[in-house]
Amino acid sequence: MTALRTRGAMETSAALLMGSSVLTGLLGVAYWIIAEQLFPTESVGRASAVISTATMLSSLACLSFGGSYQRFLPAAGSLAGRLVGGGLAISAVTAVVFGAGFVALGIAGERMFQSTVERWVFPLVVLVFTAYALLDPVLTGLRRAGAVAVKNVSVSVVKILPLPLLAFTASGFALTTSWAVVSAVITLVIVAGPLRRGLAAHASVAPELPPVRQLWEFQGASFAMTVVLTATPLCLPLIVLAQLGPENSAYYNLVAALSTAAGMLRANVLASYVVEASVPGADRPALTRRMVRLMAGVCALTAVGFATAGPVLLHLVGPGYAEAAVPLVLVLAAEALVAGVVAVYAAVAQVVRRLRLLVSVQVLIVAGTVGGAAALVGEWGLTGVGIAGFASNALAVVLLFVPLRALLRDVTR
Repeated sequence: MTALRTRGAMETSAALLMGSSVLTGLLGVAYWIIAEQLFPTESVGRASAVISTATMLSSLACLSFGGSYQRFLPAAGSLAGRLVGGGLAISAVTAVVFGAGFVALGIAGERMFQSTVERWVFPLVVLVFTAYALLDPVLTGLRRAGAVAVKNVSVSVVKILPLPLLAFTASGFALTTSWAVVSAVITLVIVAGPLRRGLAAHASVAPELPPVRQLWEFQGASFAMTVVLTATPLCLPLIVLAQLGPENSAYYNLVAALSTAAGMLRANVLASYVVEASVPGADRPALTRRMVRLMAGVCALTAVGFATAGPVLLHLVGPGYAEAAVPLVLVLAAEALVAGVVAVYAAVAQVVRRLRLLVSVQVLIVAGTVGGAAALVGEWGLTGVGIAGFASNALAVVLLFVPLRALLRDVTR
C-alpha cells in the first residue's frame, strides 16, 4: 500500500511539474516572439543575454541547495524550516556577490550593459532570480508540486502583459527589469502562502536525516555539479554574442528557450523520483522502474517535438530565425535522446548518494560543449553549438553505459 501511494505521488508530482514546464516553455517562446515584434532585434538579443546570464548566475548562487532539498526535505521533519531559511539567506547574499562581481569584472562590456543604471540593477536581478529558482526544489521537496506549477505558469503569463506598454522604450533594459519585477512579486506571494503552509505541515514530524557529515558530503558533490553545469548556459550565450553578434544572440535565445524547456522536463521526472524515493519506507525498485519508463517517454516526445515543430516555429517567427537556427533545432532532437540516459543515471545516483562518477561525467560534458561551441561556432554558426552538445552527451552515454546497468540492477533488486 505504501508503494502504491508513493508511486501515485511520483506520477502526480511529475505530471504537475512537466505540465508547468511545457506551459512555461511555450509561454517563454511566446514572450520572445512578442518581444521580437515590439522591440528592435538588437534590444531583444541584448535582453536575452542579460536574462540568461542572470539566470545562470542565480543557478550558481543557489549553491546546489536545490538537490539537497529534493533529497533530504522529505525526511527533514521539524528541521525543514531551519534548512530552508538558512539556504535562502546564504543564497541571497551569494547572488548579490556574484552579480556585482560579474559587473565589476566587465566580462560582457558594453555589449550587455549600456548604462551605469543597468550595471547597478543587474545584481538585484540575480538576487530575485535566485530566490525564485530556489523555491522550486524547496516546494518539490515539501511535496507541493502544485505550488511550483502555479508559480512558474503565473510568472510566464504575467511577464508578457507589460510588453505592449514598454514597447515605446525600444529598450532591452525595460524587458529585463519588467521580468525581474514580476518574478519578485510572485516569489513573495509564494513565500507568504504555500511555502509557509508546507513548512507548518512538517513542524510536528520527527526528522529522519543521515549524519551531518553525510549531508555535507552530498552537498559538496551537488555543488561541484552545479558549478560545472552552470558553465554551459552561462558561456554559450556569451560565445554567440561575442562571435556572431546581437541578432544571432536573439536567434539562439529562442532555441535555447526550447532546449531549456526540454531539460526541465527531464529535471521534473528526476526531481519527482528523487523526492518520492527519499521518503522513509519508499518502494525504490518500483519507483526506479517507473522513472526509467517515464524518462524514456519524455525524451522520445521531446526529440519528435524538436524535429517536427521546431522548424515550423522558427519559420513562423521570421526568415532570419529559420535560416540561422533550423539545423540547430534538428541537432537538439538527437541530443534529447542521449541526454535522457545521463538524466537517468543522475536520478539514481542522487537517491543512493553515489555522485563521484556523475560529477566527472558532467565536467566532461560541459568542457566538451563549451569548448566545442567556441571552436565551431565561427565556421558552423549556431549549428556548431548543437554539434558540440550532442557529441559531448553521446560520449558521456558511452562512459556511463556499464555503470548505469550496474546501478539499476542494484536499486531494482
